[in-house]
Amino acid sequence: MKTVVYFSDFTQDLVNERAWKEAVQRETGAGQVFAVMSGNYLQNGLPAAESAGIRAQRAMAAGVDMVLEMSLYASLSSIGIYGYSAARMMDKLGCVDELVLETEDATLAQLTEAAFVLIGNSRDFSQKVSHFKKSGLPFYKAQARAMADAVEDGERIMSSWYNIFAVECIKALKIMYSNIKCRCVPKRDMPKKQCHVTQKLSDYLEYQICFSKHRLSDIYGGYEALTESILKNQNSFESFLTFADKIAGNTKDLFDIRKYFLRLLCGMMKSDVSIWRMYDFSPYGSVYTGNKAVFEAVSSLSNLLLLFKEPGKENDGLSADVLSMLNRSKQELWEMERQAQKLYQLQMKER
Repeated sequence: MKTVVYFSDFTQDLVNERAWKEAVQRETGAGQVFAVMSGNYLQNGLPAAESAGIRAQRAMAAGVDMVLEMSLYASLSSIGIYGYSAARMMDKLGCVDELVLETEDATLAQLTEAAFVLIGNSRDFSQKVSHFKKSGLPFYKAQARAMADAVEDGERIMSSWYNIFAVECIKALKIMYSNIKCRCVPKRDMPKKQCHVTQKLSDYLEYQICFSKHRLSDIYGGYEALTESILKNQNSFESFLTFADKIAGNTKDLFDIRKYFLRLLCGMMKSDVSIWRMYDFSPYGSVYTGNKAVFEAVSSLSNLLLLFKEPGKENDGLSADVLSMLNRSKQELWEMERQAQKLYQLQMKER
């Protein structure tokens, strides 16, 4: 039976999510459809308006056979690391045949060519990226500008977040020599959701910036120049969103600044992430499914430790027996995810 995976955070209503899942299934002829979903924090650097558990339930109601929830560390990492982590876990499942990627006016051949440019990372290409960054461009804009000379229409192609993510996934699967094939489909048109950031989240961030001055550079993704910019501007703090905009300016990627602030709130240190990296960005995978037989069948083939989750249960659905399967370092990783879940619940409470 052909197994296909696609990415969705299931932030749309059930009708639209079911229609997209069915479109993916028709396009690929899949007998079994899995989805990869961000946790409580999204790749745009914002908390999800609904918890991962609620969105996973929507996915299952839409007909998805199994949902793989990305870890906190992946959700708050760069788009490239997120793509690599997802690809690594899919490859370890041992049953995925095809990955569906949403793209904007780009073919699989063009995106694959761009992926090989990134894999090769020639001296010439690397120097061009550095040159454009020094001229004041954020990283992904600098990368797109450098891609103009490497791939036909490369700058336009790599100016789309959908295409950047697709390239990162293709690149990761190529590096792994994975047998998973990629299929590109035009991105779906989705109504734009308003940012859902509570006053509590802003208050927590302002407090942490004052309280954690001494360790801002030790937070995952932190560095001295960023710390200096934050401290220089902290007296003008108004809200999470406006302060992220101010710090990003025209030279930094806004999504990455937002994610840095969420890492600060979660207390995610560089040392914590080094443990996650030690397991090749895939120490375990949290999954939801309405059919336990699917979980058992996938587990029997998987080289990835799968943690079955049920929303609302103790320890986020993990039994003591399952937790005992994690060694000490993996338990430490999981404990941070559990604490971040509690923090998310506090952040999302309105006054």
